[in-house]
Amino acid sequence: MKKILALLLVFVLVAVVLGACARPVEDPVDDPVEEPVEEPVEEPVEDPADEPAEEPAEKVTITYANWALGAPEADTLARRMVKAFNEAHPHIEVVIDEAIDYSQYEESLTAAAAAGTLPDVMMMAHIPFGLQNDWLLDISEFTQRDDEWANIPKPLADATRFGRGIFAVPTGMFFMGYFVNDDLFEEYNVPALNFSPTIDEFSSAIRALTRPADGIIGLAEENQIVEWYPSAVNNAFGWFAWDGERFNLNTPEFIQGVNFAREIFQNRLTFDSLTEEQRAEYGVGWFGEVWDQGKIAVRWDGTWATSAFAQREFNNRFIGVPGGRTIIVPDFLVLSNASNNPEAAYEFARWISFAREGIMKAMELGRPDGSFTSLPVTTDEEVLNEYFEHFAYPGIRDAFDAIDRGVVEGVKFVPGYVRSRWAAPTGIKVGDNDNASMGDVIWNAVRGDIRIEDHIEQIDKLANDEHIRALEIIEGLLGN
Repeated sequence: MKKILALLLVFVLVAVVLGACARPVEDPVDDPVEEPVEEPVEEPVEDPADEPAEEPAEKVTITYANWALGAPEADTLARRMVKAFNEAHPHIEVVIDEAIDYSQYEESLTAAAAAGTLPDVMMMAHIPFGLQNDWLLDISEFTQRDDEWANIPKPLADATRFGRGIFAVPTGMFFMGYFVNDDLFEEYNVPALNFSPTIDEFSSAIRALTRPADGIIGLAEENQIVEWYPSAVNNAFGWFAWDGERFNLNTPEFIQGVNFAREIFQNRLTFDSLTEEQRAEYGVGWFGEVWDQGKIAVRWDGTWATSAFAQREFNNRFIGVPGGRTIIVPDFLVLSNASNNPEAAYEFARWISFAREGIMKAMELGRPDGSFTSLPVTTDEEVLNEYFEHFAYPGIRDAFDAIDRGVVEGVKFVPGYVRSRWAAPTGIKVGDNDNASMGDVIWNAVRGDIRIEDHIEQIDKLANDEHIRALEIIEGLLGN
């Protein structure tokens, strides 16, 4: 019986110990056992200072080159944006590469690449040039998880793709097309041209507003017609009859464009088509000054000129080109494939290019002095509403609304474009030149010195051969 009582006392003792949370217990054999009373236990309050501090992200440095930066002492928008990015991203420091010579940009980049000092992020005038030199990083792993990449206008985003990769960040966007002097239309009772008129409306207007007796010129120049015309009459074509795979110069659309431009020139509807004596009467060096005088009804230019045009003493606006296609001139940033910090480099490139926060900052910094000249590289409505509230120039919103059908000028993204369009020798005799370049052949066809039909198969083949030659180099490097 005593053994049983002793065992019961042991069980009670264990219960007391657990209930009292390490409270002292006296010998249960000699003293009567009291019922344990639980006392409130205060939870310990941790001092934040006692918590282990989070390790700060290691600061990384990336280098940057862009001809828009200007001289080191210049207060350009591009330099202000670098400063703003650094302030907003304490874990990244962007350092401008002042060693790059912008007067010989591609040569300077080539020297930097040879020395192993190619900037992490750089503006690139011709994406294929960077690809052919095997400098560029495929950024698709970053764009795939970047929700704002989808806001880039589709024609621009498409221009960054080569093979299965993405090799550029659209960082600037301008529109090219025609501007009209509305005062001349009203003065001579000519129906105003709406945004993106028909080709017939365009042709009729410049003819009606060619008034030699009054010194009024219908059209400033005809040279760009051969480039935009094919896309205006055939949606399958882009700039200079490019269809995404080849140039289509031996087509009715391209030939019609050349002959339309020739007709305008031969009928003396442009400044350059006037005689030397007639041009001298204006007392200026080129058609831009005649436009400033208010004596040209329609002229070609880009949206980079809208700030200046808004200051003219006559009403003017942007009408794009006939056919409803918006002509886009892009700027591109690229990332070096030798960068030690590609993720930070991409974060910087996106922020100053298409990210909502960065565009808003650029507009804020560039509004007072008019240095924000690019259109927003985004379809984000919040950004566009802010832009058009403060940077409204007549006609630009119409062009932006048609951007999904936009045509990107080929010089910055089509492999071989410069030689296909201008530089390649043709073997065609034009005047005293036994081996005229592509550009000379087309120019002389517009001026009526030769017939484009007589050489169309030859220049079509040459343009595409030059493209294929450049593309094969790129594909070999990319392994496509």
